[in-house]
Amino acid sequence: MAEVIAEWAGKERLFRLTLGDVFDLEEACGKEAIGAIFKRVSSGNFRTNDLYHTIRIALIGGGMNMIEAKQLMETHFQRTPYIHNAGVAGDILVALMVGVEPTNGSGSEHVPQPLVFSEISQICREFHMSPNELRATRYADFLNLIKGYNASAPRKAEPPTEEEFEAILAKYEPEALK
Repeated sequence: MAEVIAEWAGKERLFRLTLGDVFDLEEACGKEAIGAIFKRVSSGNFRTNDLYHTIRIALIGGGMNMIEAKQLMETHFQRTPYIHNAGVAGDILVALMVGVEPTNGSGSEHVPQPLVFSEISQICREFHMSPNELRATRYADFLNLIKGYNASAPRKAEPPTEEEFEAILAKYEPEALK
């Protein structure tokens, strides 16, 4: 289960996705797998339906009745800048896929060292991508993936510079090309 409290449509709201909600979201997005929806939203290559249905279904999961959620979506989704809708939908999906660590508020928690990417295998493992998918990823999209990761991961990732990213990709050579 994923829970996020975020400001949307003028006030802070509870967004929640359960397993049943994930099935509903996949169905609403044309029977797309949740991983495909997450990947599109986190990389910025989302479809409007990805954002709309993620927010709508998470509002219902958060306790809003279906009619109120539908009316709120009809009233506010189109008037809200897509970048804000994408941020809210992305936060919901990151919480679902990566999880959000609860904090005890004591302030004495250990702060882990940032994750520094240096190998293509490390990046692929962390983001569940193949090396070819990573090679096809633009640097700006990779930064969006890291931003989504950092939104909820207990260990933050330090993004490489564009030159470092290109050098990491250049070090990888598939066996078939040797």
